[in-house]
Amino acid sequence: MIVLYLRAVVSLALLALAAAGAGRWIEPLLPKNSNAMDRISLVFLCGLGVLGTFLFVIGQFYFTRLFIAVVLAVAAPFGIAPIARLARSAFSLLSSKCLPVPKLPAIVIIFVLLVTAFAGLAEITGTWENDAVSYHLLAPKIWLRDGFIRPTPDNCHTAFPQTVETLFAALLAVGGDRAPDFSSVFTLALFLVIVAAMALRAGLGSQGTWWCTAIVAAMPAVYAGSHTGFIDAVYASFVLAAIRVAFDAQTPKEFAALGLFCGFAMGTKYTGLLAAPVVLLLVLFMRIKSADSTNRAVIKHLAIASAIACAVACPFYFRNWILLGSPLYPPPLLFFHFVHPRYMSAETVRQLQSYLWHRGEGLGRGPLSYLLLPYNLTYHTSRFHGAGGIGLAPLAFCPFALLLARRSRVTKAFFLLVFIFTTVWFIQQESRFLIPVYAVLAVLAVLGWRWLLATTGKSVRVLAAIVVALSIAYGCFMIASARQNDLHAVVSPSFAGELRREHIPFFESFEYLNHAPSVQKVLILDPSVPPYYLDHDYLKPFGTWGERLLPYASNAGDVLPHLQQLGISHILDISSSFAPFQVPRDHLGLELVLDLPNQRVYRVTF
Repeated sequence: MIVLYLRAVVSLALLALAAAGAGRWIEPLLPKNSNAMDRISLVFLCGLGVLGTFLFVIGQFYFTRLFIAVVLAVAAPFGIAPIARLARSAFSLLSSKCLPVPKLPAIVIIFVLLVTAFAGLAEITGTWENDAVSYHLLAPKIWLRDGFIRPTPDNCHTAFPQTVETLFAALLAVGGDRAPDFSSVFTLALFLVIVAAMALRAGLGSQGTWWCTAIVAAMPAVYAGSHTGFIDAVYASFVLAAIRVAFDAQTPKEFAALGLFCGFAMGTKYTGLLAAPVVLLLVLFMRIKSADSTNRAVIKHLAIASAIACAVACPFYFRNWILLGSPLYPPPLLFFHFVHPRYMSAETVRQLQSYLWHRGEGLGRGPLSYLLLPYNLTYHTSRFHGAGGIGLAPLAFCPFALLLARRSRVTKAFFLLVFIFTTVWFIQQESRFLIPVYAVLAVLAVLGWRWLLATTGKSVRVLAAIVVALSIAYGCFMIASARQNDLHAVVSPSFAGELRREHIPFFESFEYLNHAPSVQKVLILDPSVPPYYLDHDYLKPFGTWGERLLPYASNAGDVLPHLQQLGISHILDISSSFAPFQVPRDHLGLELVLDLPNQRVYRVTF
């Protein structure tokens, strides 16, 4: 176990160095008033985006463990100097009177990061409903096995933009299966640094910045999208980085940096296609004044940012268009008039979109539900998938920040961002999609809290402190509770083994297939079986979301006559909520080699 943990730690250190090396060139493009917090977060985030995009593009043709190791090894030495420089700047900033370190919020942040680091060394397990197992880590594992990057035809989610998944593949190649989750401590820390940079830019000062960062760190709804293979915190970091640059971008090169981070967001999640235009609208709101040359300059600069954003993100969408027939895959139904997607019919997409529509209705889509969102996001988050609450502080203090909006352009921009992002999100209510808004709400909450401290009496100040304490205590309790099993598994190999047997579906079948020397290619017939746990090549003709890989096959009976042609050596047949066993026990040419309740393995004998 120690060797597994050390590999994960070393691989993350190598990735961090490589990210600093790949992102060091962005410093001259940053706004002139960028401070140490800005530079730390933006250099590392740029490096992660550059590495992920570069590996993805080259990986379409060649993607091996040796190639990944060489890329990281070449980039890492270039990161030593910028890391040392950034560390000196950060130390000077933290040790100066400008940003003294208050103990309580610092303890909260350290606690959350330590829990993330130690729990991140546990093995990721779960059913197909776990996104990491279903596609975030499945695709990288297949890429490393095949030697090139391709979407997995039986799982349309592996065609999503894949900047972060490509980094997961690099971590898997160098650090093993513990490295992707362990990397969450680095990406979560980066997210918190960019939150701190936003807070400083909003004028919160030292104390306010630390408390804002601690409030965000203790938000379970934020934390849920920050670990165990979820990519939402990295995506939110790219969006916040774009917002941070947008506040002060003036010259074409600074707008180029804005476009770069918008492009990384678009190359990380499809929701980036909505977030990037919102950030650019923010620039219009903050800069444009009247119909004169200044306005024309703003439009020109926005065109530069838009062009760079599209150029950065286009490899992910062009790949889908070339290989799958649609730049967005699965395509919206409207696209079927213009594209011809592979593996998915219009009816399959209609069913998928119907499922997502019902999944994302939260507590309703009516006007009253919209108005009640602040209350519901605080007290009824279980209906917003991947939630856990954002604490009391935003609900309690954000209304007071409205009093500051009349005389603060930045505060106005924050409220505009919250309004637009939340309104768009209201259509598909998945809590972790709203992480950028939660970060902005924390900034606004601390602005409102500070106004209360400056204008009210002692009793109100005590009440406000109690609200913040309850908000953070609730979050820390929820976070520690959620990672309790992972923390236990890291220090207890026997408990880790119990978790594997309990949380890996059809554990015995995967153990047999992974260790039997005669296994070459496995036929998986049930859509709910997660192939992530299989170490061999496989064919899953009926995908999780209705994908059909074989034109002639609509059921298992259509596939069985073609086993030899398909190169199948073994069949994994299970009985699940999707379907009962699909292979007859006495089927000619098959030998039953594992027979357990709800799971059978056959060896092909002809």
